[in-house]
Amino acid sequence: MHIVLVCPSKIPAVQYGGTERIVQWLAQLFAKQGHQVSLIALPGSRLDGVTCIPAVNAKQALLAIPQRADVVHFHGWEPTEALDRPWLCTLHGNTTEPEKLPTNTVCISQNHARRHQRSVVVYNGIDPHEFVYQPKKQNYLLFFSKIRRRVKGARRALTLAANVQSPLVMVGGYRSDLLKTGGWWDSWRSDVRVVGEAGGAEKARWFSQAKALLFPIDWEEPFGLVLMESLVSGTPVVATPRGSVTELIPPEVGALFEKDEDFPAALDHALACKPEVCRDWVMSRFTVDHCASAYFQLYQRLCDGENVFG
Repeated sequence: MHIVLVCPSKIPAVQYGGTERIVQWLAQLFAKQGHQVSLIALPGSRLDGVTCIPAVNAKQALLAIPQRADVVHFHGWEPTEALDRPWLCTLHGNTTEPEKLPTNTVCISQNHARRHQRSVVVYNGIDPHEFVYQPKKQNYLLFFSKIRRRVKGARRALTLAANVQSPLVMVGGYRSDLLKTGGWWDSWRSDVRVVGEAGGAEKARWFSQAKALLFPIDWEEPFGLVLMESLVSGTPVVATPRGSVTELIPPEVGALFEKDEDFPAALDHALACKPEVCRDWVMSRFTVDHCASAYFQLYQRLCDGENVFG
């Protein structure tokens, strides 16, 4: 099958990049499986075994679609009108106007779908080969999110770690970002380390060595790729129950809390979770193989003329 993936970013991502990495993993796996894969993305995108076609906006992306493509999968730059071939788009974020979404929209968790009035769900999946499984942990909590985004909860993470007298490593931004979100003074405690941006082997190391991932979000998370990255490393999760979190973090792999006073008990529960169970949870449900298989089934149904989206 000739599969076209469309993404309004440069692939691969330099450091983190959630959507970009999903697209990269899908493209590489489909190519490995023997499919012809074209990627329409920002100039400078390169992936082995994948034909990369540059575009800088939605109009260019549409014009760049190869004539012999069997299916087009948009991860942004979605069309505002019907195409002359099967297509679908994945919503990776949230919108306040779900009625304006294309009919052919896929959501990335059940919670995400309910909030956007959609019925088709494909969970994101990670490439476990990019991470390190390590059952023996060090004594620090890990905060791994965009520090500058207030809804990610960096300031609260600092408070929670202090309340349980635990060292905290913060990855995903810089101490100066805390001037905007709050927590700048607290970040100078001797048991707090602000790493900055991290990717590749460095990121894998932080995940594998942490005793738990702290995920105190204050928004409706569509999926939360970082949750799977932590769990596949054998590291349990302690999170607030927002968005997809309640369906992705069962008691076997972590704990949920709402009030700060409930955090110590939640952390104790998470620390009792077995690293091998955390990893197995991801390996059995949330790898790129699972994700690609689910999408490929949708591609086939669309190519067969089935009304997948009702």
